[in-house]
Amino acid sequence: MKKLTIILFFLLISFSQNTFASNCDINLEADGMMQYSVKNIEIDSSCSSVVINLKNTGTLDVSLAGHNIVISKKSDFNYLTSIVNPSYGIETGYLPEDSKVIYKTKFLGPNETLALNVDPKKFTKGEEYTFWCSFLGHWGVMNGNFSVK
Repeated sequence: MKKLTIILFFLLISFSQNTFASNCDINLEADGMMQYSVKNIEIDSSCSSVVINLKNTGTLDVSLAGHNIVISKKSDFNYLTSIVNPSYGIETGYLPEDSKVIYKTKFLGPNETLALNVDPKKFTKGEEYTFWCSFLGHWGVMNGNFSVK
């Protein structure tokens, strides 16, 4: 019985560490229905870096319905969506350089992936952030809460 307890203890510790480590590596899919696979991303401030692995699982060409990820303060969302313009190009996510954009990626086409390295130190605990897709009109439904614990 004592051996079983010790084994269970070490399994529990191992499981806890794996769960904790997963907060430093996040998988996010964007689909053809203009939806992200999650509505909330919570990163751990103890991670030195967080990797968000984004995959476009949709089937439409990038020029018709590409997907990306933009991270900003929730209070800057309306301003940033008002300056989205295709003239800035697919590689810039239709957004100009702006200090209110914390992170942004290029648009991905079908089955394309990218890894976005995020520094938790760029965020303040308790501040409200959002992640969203800056393809024209997508942000209305393709958005979610982003936070740091």
